[in-house]
This record gives sequence, structure tokens and C-alpha cells, in this order.
Amino acid sequence: MGEPNGSNTPMAELSNSNVTNPQVRPGGAPAREYMNEKIVPYLLEGMKAVTKDQPSNPLRVLGEFLIQKSNEVEGNVKKEY
Repeated sequence: MGEPNGSNTPMAELSNSNVTNPQVRPGGAPAREYMNEKIVPYLLEGMKAVTKDQPSNPLRVLGEFLIQKSNEVEGNVKKEY
């Protein structure tokens, strides 16, 4: 079984590997910074809305929320010709 202090958990393994291996790994700090800046705020906003409304199709509602937010933030409104 695992150690009582929980040092065999994935988070402990990540933090321990950063101490012994100072190189940035894929999924490390740059990826986390990108996600926190570009995605997480909007994802959390959408998740709060889904939790509040509790629709029968939460994934579709969340997906549509993110598409709408993307259009607002990135200015990707489709132009009809």
C-alpha cells in the first residue's frame, strides 16, 4: 500500500520530480500558464452557469457557452456573405 503521508500521490510525484529534474516537462509551467490565462477563466464561468441551471444536456450547454464566449473574446463572429 501507499505511504501514510501520501507521498505516492500524483501531485507528490510531480512536485518531487520538479525538485530532482529542473527541466520543464510537457504539461509543466508554460502549459499551465497558458491554460490559466486563456481557458480556465471562461471554463469556470461556463461551469458555474451549468451548475446553476443544471440542464439535461450539460456538455452541450457548456460547449455552446464556450463557443459563444470565444466569439465574444476573440472576435470570431462569422460573417455572412
